[in-house]
Amino acid sequence: MSSGMIREKNKVDVELIKSLVDMSEKSLNFIEKNKINIDKKSYDWTFIFRDYYESLRNLIEAFLLFDRIQSENHKCKNTYICFKYPELELNWKFLEAIRLKRNSVNYEGKLLTYSDWKSFELEFNLHIKKLQEEIKKRL
Repeated sequence: MSSGMIREKNKVDVELIKSLVDMSEKSLNFIEKNKINIDKKSYDWTFIFRDYYESLRNLIEAFLLFDRIQSENHKCKNTYICFKYPELELNWKFLEAIRLKRNSVNYEGKLLTYSDWKSFELEFNLHIKKLQEEIKKRL
């Protein structure tokens, strides 16, 4: 916060929280509906990964808005939520691994295989479900 990487907003923006949650859910529903038709061996799983990452990131952002916290930096958001809310039992190593993987996809053009995706899928689902439940309680 002292460096300006994490900033406080003036108020809790409930409409933005709802919008971020809605975007996350719609994205996940779209992925799940279309994943059925994907050939596991030949499909580029990078896009599934990125969509899951963005859905989880939206939920983290929505959760932080209850504290009136915002940041443009994904690492700062992840650090804040893990440090401030250890009871959520979010896995810092997982969040950091997917952040770095997402950066390698976006900035270095790296692609993911099905086995790469499978190594992340369970943790994605656990984190997403946990945040959805906690946000629902707070709304």
